[in-house]
Amino acid sequence: MMNRKYQHIFVLAIVAIFLVFANACKKPQPPKATILVIDQEGKPVKKAMVVIKAADSDSTHTMVYLESGAKPIADTSFTKANGKVEKTFLYEAIYRVEVTKEGNPIRKGIGVLVLENDKVYEETITITPQTTF
Repeated sequence: MMNRKYQHIFVLAIVAIFLVFANACKKPQPPKATILVIDQEGKPVKKAMVVIKAADSDSTHTMVYLESGAKPIADTSFTKANGKVEKTFLYEAIYRVEVTKEGNPIRKGIGVLVLENDKVYEETITITPQTTF
């Protein structure tokens, strides 16, 4: 009777060890970001230019590391009809996002992406008219 009890404990211990090691060896998923560009009324803005660059992008050696490849200085995309741009990155990082929508007046907005493995970071950026002097 006691021997059977030890067998159950041994089997449970083996299963627990297997589960710990199976999860420890899992490769993390790359960070992703969804950027939603809206106007002052909260409506999605299509064909807005979205520029993703390093938080301190003054260096000529700055790179943005996307899953599709490294981009020097910045990555530029345009929003779809739903006002969104979706990106997958290689590394955890913090990036600055600048949005511009041409027109009269020009509308702009800024935001920040804080990227972590296994997560989708969602950033909503409201663009507002810009006055030039």
